[in-house]
Order: sequence, then C-alpha cells, then structure tokens
Amino acid sequence: LSASMPRCAAAATTTMYSPQVPQGTKVLIGEVEKIGPEEALSQEKLCPILAMYKAPDYDAGVKMACDLIMYGGAGHTSVLYTNPLNHAHIQQPCASILINTPASQGAIGDLYNFHLDPSLTLGCGTWGSTSVSTNVGPQHLLNVKTVTARRENMLWFRVLPKIYFKGGCLEVALGDLRGKSHAFIVTNKERRHACTTQPRGMQSRRKRESLRQLVFYHVTPDPTLACIEAGLKEILEFKPDVIIALGGGSPMDAAKIMWLMYECPDTRFDGLAMRFMDIRKRVYEVPELGKKATMVCIPTTSGTGSEVTPFSVVTDERLGAKYPLADYALTPSMAIVDPQLVLNMPKKLTAWGGIDALTHALESYVSICATDYTKGLSREAISLLLKYLPRAYADGSNNFVAREKVHYAATIAGMAFANAFLGICHSMAHKLGAAYHVPHGLANAALISHVIRYNATDMPAKHAAFPQYQYPTAKQ
Repeated sequence: LSASMPRCAAAATTTMYSPQVPQGTKVLIGEVEKIGPEEALSQEKLCPILAMYKAPDYDAGVKMACDLIMYGGAGHTSVLYTNPLNHAHIQQPCASILINTPASQGAIGDLYNFHLDPSLTLGCGTWGSTSVSTNVGPQHLLNVKTVTARRENMLWFRVLPKIYFKGGCLEVALGDLRGKSHAFIVTNKERRHACTTQPRGMQSRRKRESLRQLVFYHVTPDPTLACIEAGLKEILEFKPDVIIALGGGSPMDAAKIMWLMYECPDTRFDGLAMRFMDIRKRVYEVPELGKKATMVCIPTTSGTGSEVTPFSVVTDERLGAKYPLADYALTPSMAIVDPQLVLNMPKKLTAWGGIDALTHALESYVSICATDYTKGLSREAISLLLKYLPRAYADGSNNFVAREKVHYAATIAGMAFANAFLGICHSMAHKLGAAYHVPHGLANAALISHVIRYNATDMPAKHAAFPQYQYPTAKQ
C-alpha cells in the first residue's frame, strides 16, 4: 500500500486510482481470497479500505479470522457478528474479542457494554510481543521498588470450642447435644458393650432426649481405609447429626475421617494425605466441617490426645503405609475428658499411652513451631506425667488422682502438639507401627531416647527455614 494512504478519507483514496466513487463514500470494500504477504489487503491498512472474505460455513469463517489475526496482529482486538452462544470465538488469540459490537468505537470500551474498560492503548500480550494484555497506563511505565524486611511468619494457637473434664462430667457434657436426634457412635469391639450399658450418662441422656443411636464397632487398632469406608456406608444410610467417637486413638482417628467424608464426599484422600511444610500454605484445602453433624470425642485411654487435635492417622492396607493426616478442619467440635472412663486401663495400655503423651509433650516443647502459647502446656504435661504416671501404673484404679492427672496430661499435651507439631520420633514410630504392628506408645518408648541424643547438639545437621528460636533448644 502507498505510504500516503493512511488517514485519507475513502473518496480521497480513489483519486489515486480508478474507478471514481461518489463523494461521501465512507468505506471501500475489496473482496479477496488469500491471507498473507501476497495479499496487501490482508494486512493492517490504517485507512477506510476493508477486505472481505467469504467462507463456506461458520467454522471456516472462524479459522479465516484466526489466520488473519495471526498474520497481521496477534493479540489485537477482533470483532465477530455471530450468535452470542457460539463459543468458537474464544479460541482466537486476541486480548479483546467484541461480539456484535462496532469495532472503531466499541473497541474503546464502555459504549456498548459495561465489561470492557475504555482503552486507546490496549496491550496485545505475549501474542503481540508486549508485556500486558490490558489497558496500558502510567502504572506500566513506573519502576516500582519493593523493600522487604525479614519477618517471622504469623503464628497461631487453635483449639476446639469446648473441652469438658472432671470425673463424672460425661452426663452433664452430653447436655450440649440437646436437640440432636441421630447419634452415630464409632468405637471398637471392646467398647461395644459399653455403648449399650455404659456410660450411664449417655443412656440417661438418650432416654430423655429420644436420641436414636447406631453403633459402629469394627474399628481396628490401626484403622484402615476399608474400615473407614464401611463406617461411612452406615453413616450415609443413618444420616446422623452427631458423631461420637468413644475409645482410644483409633476410634477417634477413624471417626474424624468418616466425619470428613460424610460432610465433604468429594474429598480426595490422596490430596488430604499430601505432605506439606506449612499447614497454613498447603495446596489442598478442606472445607469447614460441622454443617451436617457435630463431632464429639470421648477418650477412654490416656495418651493419644486425638480428642483435641486436627490430626488423624489412617493405614492404607494395600500399601502397608500409615498416613498422618493434618488439617484444622478435623478438629472435633467437643471433647469430654472424664477420668472415670480410664480407671480400669490395663498396665500395658497405661504405660504405652503415658509414654505416647510424654513424647507428645517433649517433642512439642522443642519443636521449631513451639511458641510461648504451647510451651506452657508442654511443660505442664511433662510435669504431670513425671509425677503421676508411675503412680497410675502401679496403683491402677486404686489411685483416682493419679489416673485423673495422667488423663488430663494427655489432653494438655494434645493441645500443645496440635499447634507446635511433633518431631522425628513420632514420624519413625508411625513407620514402625505400619511395618511391624508395634503399639504406637511402645514404638515411641523405644525411639525417644535415641531421638533426644540426636537432637541434643549445638550444630544440627539440618536447619529449619523459619525456626522460632535463636539457637537450638533441644539440648537444654
């Protein structure tokens, strides 16, 4: 095209050529077929001369439009006159696509629509070798300097809304379930009989409130995915408005996952089991639970602290692997810590559970995430366990105070590690349990002294990215 063509009116352009056109002609249209260097009218012309192409059908027309854009102005604005329900135009490499809108005025924006900001300097994006695909404004011409000082990440302290404790508190605490109609109880075979004969508070409350209940008692010491799927099947049929976990760590862990799958059936287990370095920045999010059912945990052992934690441990029986799952959405709605439920625990269970709780307290105290809010809980749990665990082991049900203090210490340690997290001892204990079916407390007992020696150094082999201390404190 001639360099003198731009900015000329339609009639003026014809004075250079023939035939002549009437005065007042606005636009000249030339019918062409080719797209590329061999056809001048297929390029950007900057004058009132348009090229017209005929296509046999809609799809061919869209392809021709795409070819024109890619040849002469990838990223530029394009206009299509078509049914708004046609979606093929979305495929065009344009920063702005106008549908049934005049191009010369409509492309400026805000004349024929309310979704396109006015622009005379629309960027073409990477299609047109520019850095933006929006309105180019002063902000794109400024050099913005960012100065960032080192700051510790925001910390947190999260616990469940309600914790009831003291001997015999079960019946009073269950009063909070007033208005509930269907209770699904998750427990093991050893506790199945207790669900129908004990605790007395649960029975009396059920009678007064006409609370229907269904007991699922097939939880194994290391709850598996198959166990959870079986429980979930019964939950979906029963449709409870409260789920009660009664037992040790296994029933509570299983109940939490059942609760999650009941509330959010689209949850992916592989996503939930995904590892992370910071629980606040994990890529897989779990919605808030409690819309369908309230989660109540009643521990009948003293050790796991699962009644107050956002954690659950489940075993994939197909792979023989244990997955510690963590998300604050898994935190129960209520915990009932009644020492009367643990008076008759066997000596082995007392010892294993007590060492598990002691390991929780020790590892949470020296954790890189330990804070002033958690250290007090960790110290108190350690103090109670060192003083009362030997007495509870030796005296059993004859020493109610010792049983009570150990039971409380397990819950206190649970609140500490729910926020400060744990260390390598628990990590390895889960591996031992999955591979050799070693009781969790026993595995911790076998490992904790070795872990303490490993951690007690002035020169750690590995350093945390954001530790909450100035120097390693494990040695202290």
